[in-house]
Amino acid sequence: MGGRPLLRRGLLGGSISLGALSVAHAQPSTADYAVFTEYSPQNKKLLPGWNRRIFTDTDSRKGNGIQCDFKTGIVSLVPGTYHLSGISIVAYDSSTAPPEMTTTRSPAAAGYCRLRRVTGEPGPEQIGLHDIDNADASVICIGSPSSANLAPSVFQAFCEVTQPTRLLLEHQAGSNPQDVLLRVFAGDSKWHAVARLAIRRLP
Repeated sequence: MGGRPLLRRGLLGGSISLGALSVAHAQPSTADYAVFTEYSPQNKKLLPGWNRRIFTDTDSRKGNGIQCDFKTGIVSLVPGTYHLSGISIVAYDSSTAPPEMTTTRSPAAAGYCRLRRVTGEPGPEQIGLHDIDNADASVICIGSPSSANLAPSVFQAFCEVTQPTRLLLEHQAGSNPQDVLLRVFAGDSKWHAVARLAIRRLP
């Protein structure tokens, strides 16, 4: 035995200390994560241009590096590298439809979501369609095309921030959406998830 660490030949021809391997395996991950969802405690109309998503619930969270202000919808990140993904959905007002049914249209109002950084005051919950261009440096990513027939806009991105950073998720369905809702309250249930943002800080 002689006190020397026991070595095993690795698959790629290198040597691995079993003691070091055990220690590395025992180290817990320090990566923070969080999932925020916007449910529908009431109807909320979609306005022309970009509408901010205001999250209502934390589905899961680990650590304190990712926070959400449920009054403004602003998500705050500490410095780090992040994986972000989520969905954003809008729907036609189905108040005249039979219970447990939704209204669809053809042609349908079309649009998509986007995720962007915020500096200074967050500003109004709705801004003009061209107030901030998608090519602006503050825009992290845009979601896939969607429609108001409950077709989700889906996104995924990686983001590296070197200082505390605030994000918001927005959705637009054109400059003149008709009878389109950001939130749908129906059947006396708030459990209609219209937006979700999942964030993981990479170790």
